[in-house]
Amino acid sequence: MDIHSILGIIFVVVLTVLLVLYRKRLDVQKILGPLLYFAMWRTKLGLKQMEWGKTWLRKPVRILGYAGVVIGFLGMILVTAEVITASIALLTTPEAVPSLQPVLPIQAKGVFFVPFVYWIISIFIIAVVHEFAHGIVARAHDIPIKSSGFAFLGVLIPIVPAAFVEPDEKNLPKKPVGAQLSLFAAGAFANILTALVLVFLFAIPLIPTAVTKYTTIYDIGASSKELVQLSGLEITKIQPDSPAEKAGLLPGHIVTAFDGINVTDTDTFVQTITNRTPGETVELTANGTTYSIVLAPDPKEPGHGIMGVNFDVKTSPNPAALERYGAFGVQARLFFINLIIWIFTLSLGIGVFNLIPIGPIDGGRMLHLVATRWLPKRGHFLWKWTSVILLGLIVANLAAGWIG
Repeated sequence: MDIHSILGIIFVVVLTVLLVLYRKRLDVQKILGPLLYFAMWRTKLGLKQMEWGKTWLRKPVRILGYAGVVIGFLGMILVTAEVITASIALLTTPEAVPSLQPVLPIQAKGVFFVPFVYWIISIFIIAVVHEFAHGIVARAHDIPIKSSGFAFLGVLIPIVPAAFVEPDEKNLPKKPVGAQLSLFAAGAFANILTALVLVFLFAIPLIPTAVTKYTTIYDIGASSKELVQLSGLEITKIQPDSPAEKAGLLPGHIVTAFDGINVTDTDTFVQTITNRTPGETVELTANGTTYSIVLAPDPKEPGHGIMGVNFDVKTSPNPAALERYGAFGVQARLFFINLIIWIFTLSLGIGVFNLIPIGPIDGGRMLHLVATRWLPKRGHFLWKWTSVILLGLIVANLAAGWIG
């Protein structure tokens, strides 16, 4: 067990102790009895700042809120299509992998692992941005906020920390549909917008650098190349009866060269391993031994040659960077770069996930409002069964990751 998993376990233990000590202050909403629950600690944190939405930021907040509705419904369509497509692939394609995994700081089967420190900082930032957006948009439409606070989702024990803003639900239905939709979409839209802002500020390679060069304050790609160098590729998995298996390669081997080109020569190395065809013989150097491998056709792209291996990239500090910044300076910069990447990744992923039209989450509330307004007699039925079907598909994806 690595240090990140240990820190994750310590965090869960601390949350459990706090749950016991402050249980009288918590409002626990049981979802499946004591097995699955949501616990909230109500406060007044941030409520004063949310009033900006009612005063000097009312107009821009309202405009952004309506933009969030458009993005929200587009995201809802895309994420619903992705869940359905991924679920069909699980049934029809043996090598398909689940597209949905819980994001946790514990390395386990079926879990999207995030190192603990990055996970806790990212989740905190994402939750604050998400809930503050709900609050400030609510005030822009004169919807009272009753409370804010901290929360966590528990499966027997508390696992995932969260935050919340509690609008006046009695006042909400009196507002126009656009105002209600703005409130529901605000959190997910703010998370997606956060990810986009990070792309422009730190040149995350999601869009061409020719665009982001005018807004970048710190180019994390260029900095990464300066700080570290590729030192090897660790073989993590070998496909049965693949060319790599026949050649004698094993999981855990560290590849240091390909056709005589060292992996540290990144640009030349990448050019060397691309566009290979079936039947070609390549020389792979791993753990000091050179293996001759005859490439096989890729089942998905028959004209492309493959070895049948999965790699995990291994890096080491660049000697020039160590001389310039020192060991601590290099590690501090790498920590910052990785943190930005994780905040971007999780902001985008969690923001989009919240748009799935299921029950009480943001996307579900958006669909319920529109469906019941457009189809007064059938809208609730449509919303209910959409939620049930999508929830079933999500559970199936999670189960496939755990037992597959």
